[in-house]
Amino acid sequence: MEPQIRRRQTKSRRNRDGLIRFARDRTSQNGEDGIIERLFQLLPTESERWCVDLGAWDGVHLSNTNSLLVATADEHVSAANSTLWHGVLVEADTDRFQHLQQLYVNRGNVCLNVSVSGMSDSPHTLENILKTHGDRISLPSDFDFLCIDIDGADYWVWHDLLKSESYRPRVVCVEFNPTIPDDLIYIPERSDVIRQGCSLAALVELANEYDYVLVETTLYNAFFVPISLYDSYLADEIPDTSIEVLHETTMGTALYQLYDGSIKLWGCKKLLWHRLPMDESKVQMLPRGQRQFPFAPRETKNSLAMSHAVDLRVCYSETSSADQRAICSANLVRQLQKDGFCYVRGTGIARQTCQRALEATHSLLQDADECVRRSCLTTDRARRGYSPMCTENFSSLLGETGPNDLVRKFRVGPVDGHEGGGALLQPNVWPVEGTWDAPTAAAFRAHVEAYYGSICAAATTMVTTICQGILAMYPDLEAALAPLMKESLAHSSILTLLGYRVGSRHKGRSKGPLVAAHTDVGVITVLVFDDGDCATLQRRTGQGDWEDVVLPASVPDDPIFVVNVADCFSELSGGRLPSTIHRVVARPGKTQPRNGCALFVGLDPHEMLCIQDEAMTYECWRKRRIARAQTVHRESSSS
Repeated sequence: MEPQIRRRQTKSRRNRDGLIRFARDRTSQNGEDGIIERLFQLLPTESERWCVDLGAWDGVHLSNTNSLLVATADEHVSAANSTLWHGVLVEADTDRFQHLQQLYVNRGNVCLNVSVSGMSDSPHTLENILKTHGDRISLPSDFDFLCIDIDGADYWVWHDLLKSESYRPRVVCVEFNPTIPDDLIYIPERSDVIRQGCSLAALVELANEYDYVLVETTLYNAFFVPISLYDSYLADEIPDTSIEVLHETTMGTALYQLYDGSIKLWGCKKLLWHRLPMDESKVQMLPRGQRQFPFAPRETKNSLAMSHAVDLRVCYSETSSADQRAICSANLVRQLQKDGFCYVRGTGIARQTCQRALEATHSLLQDADECVRRSCLTTDRARRGYSPMCTENFSSLLGETGPNDLVRKFRVGPVDGHEGGGALLQPNVWPVEGTWDAPTAAAFRAHVEAYYGSICAAATTMVTTICQGILAMYPDLEAALAPLMKESLAHSSILTLLGYRVGSRHKGRSKGPLVAAHTDVGVITVLVFDDGDCATLQRRTGQGDWEDVVLPASVPDDPIFVVNVADCFSELSGGRLPSTIHRVVARPGKTQPRNGCALFVGLDPHEMLCIQDEAMTYECWRKRRIARAQTVHRESSSS
């Protein structure tokens, strides 16, 4: 069962009975026009009023002063209180300023094309700008309305104006960062270049220091008035001025951590101002394979879901008894006879070896540029090198027609070739020098070769153990299984690195599997996966249904492998071991790429087999098996 994540409806303290109930927009963004109008209805009436708008844009776009300066009847008089408004409008952008000036040039307002600085020693602090243009501005020290929306230095601009004591506006509207929680006081670095925004709590703290009080908020803006005005004119309308009552964070991003070290995101999952989705995988502190609860019982670390994995330690130990080996073999065969799949552990392969191989797989098939992968293309990509997405079709192994496999693959085989080995024995290829940085390329090859050597040795013992269990039940199979029990290191096993990514088949646009239903051609297949979640291995049951093959969530200290019987072993056993049909499907809604390492165990191409009383080499049997599937495919396509 997948984790369930949903939001519980919490009780909000946000009061909607204050100024926010008057919210409306004419040119403002989130109701500021109506709030401003109500504020000046409550405050003492003046025959003339002044506003200063920093970041005025073109005078219309998301403007909090347009409704004051440009009345609906194209007058300077506010319809709410018949007061004449004058404005000082500051805009740094030249193009916007030209539109601003065109709007206000004949209305008696002052437009300034200057960038307001948040640096205290700058000639362009708000105080300096207002004083520099004093000959054009009859601005009283307690002018009526200051609007600060300059996307970054808002906090420091207001801070310096408050500290100077030259001006003390009666109403201040200043922008804050709506993603920051209300209990966090975040004051950005004093800079005109770094634009981050401050928290609402930081503005409230600053306001309280200079005897201002919060009276309302919208999504991005906070409104403040001097405490003296609040006490005299606004206290009845706004009895509680606490942040909790006047604001509710609706754009916040929450981060929480799970016991295993996974980091999860909640709330707003996009970069608001860049319009980019947040990638949860990129905020993780631990690699996927290291995310385990450090205080879990031993069996939990090996995955409770895999508690029925067959422990093969006795089969790899020289000191174990024959009885111990026999019990282990019997357990292994019983699982394989059930559905052709089993889980094994106790192979002696180090967790680090598996983890490094999976990380190497991720680095090539997920992170590297396509040019790196394509430097590994070969003429026989089914056996060596890189196979791009949608270039193979495993449904053909069943003689069927299905969608191409939506998975990237990279294959390596035996490093010591054999003369006359045919297609199964050929050189490996690695990323070409110059396409990938040398340390990464060297690490990739080293980790893949180390895993290949370890898993091949482990797989040889697995095959022998399975054979011993089969022979204990069916002694007449001794001759047929003899080729599988040789101690010779000669083989044609191919390690395939698999990289699954989120695509159209995860989004409902295509219902086909990532890898079509098929059986494997060789002896056995040994798989290990990382904890990506976008792909699931499934097997076909005896009833024809598809059932998930439960895989370990991560590589434990004692790695757990999935083993399935392939066609050659199934035929040599006379069908006592089923070669189960399986496939890989997308997991809709999942976002994490999944990587795997699959060893397809094969024999020496010249190894003689006896199948249904006919002797042939392993290479010959293999070619016949593929040709048989292709014949069925052609016949079904033409019918």
